[in-house]
Amino acid sequence: AGERGMTTAIVWLTKPDDEEDGLAYGTEDGYLAIWKRNHNEDKFTEIYCDRLTGGKDGQEISAMAYDASSKQLAVVHRAESVHRFVIDGSMYPRPVKSVSIPKHWPQSVAFGQIGVHGPDLWTFGREDGAIYILNDEGKVLKTKTTGSVM
Repeated sequence: AGERGMTTAIVWLTKPDDEEDGLAYGTEDGYLAIWKRNHNEDKFTEIYCDRLTGGKDGQEISAMAYDASSKQLAVVHRAESVHRFVIDGSMYPRPVKSVSIPKHWPQSVAFGQIGVHGPDLWTFGREDGAIYILNDEGKVLKTKTTGSVM
């Protein structure tokens, strides 16, 4: 644990055109951290850590996804917030868009079809059973209802 809270989500960051890779993780207190791997020593170095803005009902990061082809990282909080970043050459996250979807509690997130400016983002709700599909600007393109709790 520690001062950032327990780890609640984790994802590998890989670059198809580069040997460098890293690890991104989120915590129960809303922190996003990125560690870059040093292949020569097989060690990790933390290069980024910041607390993201969660929803009004919580900070916990519930899921993350990474799309290697677009170098995009998606981070969702258990309460309404969805963040999208581009991971730059030094493995630093550059914000693309952060949005809040009222009464949506994301349990999972994934990248979908590639749009004009990058892949669509799918968020899967816990209590509402809703799936929201967002474009790169955070606009909801489509909402699907599963009719059950996920």
